[in-house]
Amino acid sequence: MTVAHLGPPLARTGGPAGYLLQLRDALAHVPVRHRILLPDERVDRAHEPPRRSLVGRLGRRIVRSVIGGPKFYRASAASLARRGGELDDMLRRALDDMARASAPSLDRAVAERADVLVAHDLGTAAAALERRASGQSVWLMLHTPMSTALYLAWNWGLPEQDWRAVLDYPDVRFWTGYELEICERVDRLVLPCREAADEFARCDARFAPLLARAEIVATGATRGGRSTPRTTRAAMRTTWGLPVDQPVGLFLGTIQPYRGFDALVQGLDGLADRVAVPGIIAVAGPERGAVPVHDRLRALGRVADVSTLLAAVDFVINVNRFSLFDLSLIEALEAGKPLLLHDAGGNRAFRALGAGCIALPDLRPSTVASGLERGFSMPHAETAALGGASRACYEGHLTPAHFARRHVALYDRTAARQAAASLA
Repeated sequence: MTVAHLGPPLARTGGPAGYLLQLRDALAHVPVRHRILLPDERVDRAHEPPRRSLVGRLGRRIVRSVIGGPKFYRASAASLARRGGELDDMLRRALDDMARASAPSLDRAVAERADVLVAHDLGTAAAALERRASGQSVWLMLHTPMSTALYLAWNWGLPEQDWRAVLDYPDVRFWTGYELEICERVDRLVLPCREAADEFARCDARFAPLLARAEIVATGATRGGRSTPRTTRAAMRTTWGLPVDQPVGLFLGTIQPYRGFDALVQGLDGLADRVAVPGIIAVAGPERGAVPVHDRLRALGRVADVSTLLAAVDFVINVNRFSLFDLSLIEALEAGKPLLLHDAGGNRAFRALGAGCIALPDLRPSTVASGLERGFSMPHAETAALGGASRACYEGHLTPAHFARRHVALYDRTAARQAAASLA
């Protein structure tokens, strides 16, 4: 059987580009009797400035289309409240951009008559359904932690609004319905964990029966950094301006509203002072200027050597309001770090797999403050025990070999069913 994954050029980023790069590398180390087609790796020209990731380019375009440019123009309330307004234009262009980025991989898959076309975003799935030849199946693997329309409109366009208000805009409702239609039309849906389906159902209950039949293929990954840092922990912390004599938590990722960074800050505000409860949080990913000034926050900006940063901190924080199955958490488990997790969506899957977790049942400031206080106050033995559980979880479930075998097993089951159907 020939399986073609449709997506943007492979790159060391998040989203489909990073996922498929991890899959390519993982498949090289396990037996595969199927032919697997993957997008080419992105080639950055040395004489050109680095290109933004697909999400980054979408984000800039979306922000400008909804929020506006330097004049700080805001979409009018009338435009947001009617069907076919500025949100509609933004979402159409975003889906077109997804399909355009994946077009070379779709061209190849159609030309080589792949048996299965695996789309990794909504725009590409729609294009694959339109172009597939007779006998070609289309699968959709979901990579957003909520409906695509809500993800784009809320996080890239209207971050100051409550997600329920954004979901209720006519254009977001329309495009959520469109995603439901695509999910009904594809031959198979794929999720990284069963718990992720709950996040889509929070957006629209109609997702629940569709995703109940989804295949589950848990992600696995490796950052591939040095297992033993070449310097001391104190030296690593000094490099990033982190205290050597206090506990350090790490927030790794963006500060889009779904990531709950505002809830984290409110939790910090509820802690006793740093003499009574010492500890700070390193924030890696967002531009330094985007991180609010706070005596317990250290904005690091974009960090290339995440492996060394993980080795320098005590625990990793994820306070997502919506959660799929974060790659950054797999990397934290590989590094043997305790996790402070909001118990939502895919985060619950990590806990079920045995990761060393401090679970937050909600994101109320008092709950987050209590979790942070525990993280900052853990004795060394508890930190070591939770970190050991995290590493064991990684080794038992989330290595690249596990990842590749799960994909191959899905292809094997599909090929067996197709063979049985042809004999019936």
